[in-house]
Amino acid sequence: MLEPFQVAPVLVEKPWGGTRLSEWGKYPGRAYFGESWEIADLAPQVAPQVEDPVSRVIEGRWRGWSLGALAAKFGAELMGPVPLTEDGRFPLLVKFIDAREHLSVQVHPTAEYTAKHPGTHLKTESWYVVDADPGSTLFLDVDTATPRERIEADLDGVTVVPHLRGVPAQVGSFHHVPAGMIHALGAGVMVAEIQTPSDTTFRLYDWSGEYDRDPRKLHTEEARETVVPVHPEAFDLPPMKTGTHRALARTPHYWIDEHRGERAIRLRDAPGFRVLMCVAGAAEVGQVEMKQGSTVVVPACALDTEIDLDGTLLEIGVPVA
Repeated sequence: MLEPFQVAPVLVEKPWGGTRLSEWGKYPGRAYFGESWEIADLAPQVAPQVEDPVSRVIEGRWRGWSLGALAAKFGAELMGPVPLTEDGRFPLLVKFIDAREHLSVQVHPTAEYTAKHPGTHLKTESWYVVDADPGSTLFLDVDTATPRERIEADLDGVTVVPHLRGVPAQVGSFHHVPAGMIHALGAGVMVAEIQTPSDTTFRLYDWSGEYDRDPRKLHTEEARETVVPVHPEAFDLPPMKTGTHRALARTPHYWIDEHRGERAIRLRDAPGFRVLMCVAGAAEVGQVEMKQGSTVVVPACALDTEIDLDGTLLEIGVPVA
């Protein structure tokens, strides 16, 4: 029977990347990686800028096997009733992101856009803030008082920035960023990001002048076609002040729960595998020891595994229709 296991992160360099991932042991002695893809199983054409966008098992009998290969071999033992993607790949992309500088102001394609544009992939994501410098900001959607016509007229470059809704970054806060919503992760913020398995991003503004970064291509026309100002599905949750468990998100693509405290926990009574992210403290998942920054896959056949928590853990699953 499959037991809970860890996979090696896929480290992605970014011009805005920081050093906190190094402090979490992701790449000792190096700096300025922006993203650690904790769970990834993307085709090369989906993430062409990443040499090998696939997570592989770190140790044990299945060392070196990709998530897709494990799913093909074990089927429901790993996945339960959760299906693979249409091209036979794992249905989640899970990351830690460390922003030393502002990320680009961007938007991701909706299902309506991808239906018209083969080669693009729907991207809905959620952020859980794991660290934040004092005064740091998340840019989430646009000011509700700004008319849509004005937003669409000002999508070209720096003109969009004054319309952005700035939200103070708080450790433990949660923010859902559906496809079509304008957003940017602000400087000094580190998040756990849970998303659909896509890397399609349309940049509106890249702060290259502010940070003396090399200019990158912008995608104003693509963004204009897919943007949803004041997105009705977006929401924010403040940090949990009391209690030990709460539901963070329920979407058609994934669901997320937060567990906190020093205690034994049980996984949610739902079918399918789990991805567990330790965002603070430590945890033991069966024989696997987790520390801050660790991610573990719990196969569907092992959902009764004993879990001892001393910190904060995100539990992630995929809904079954």
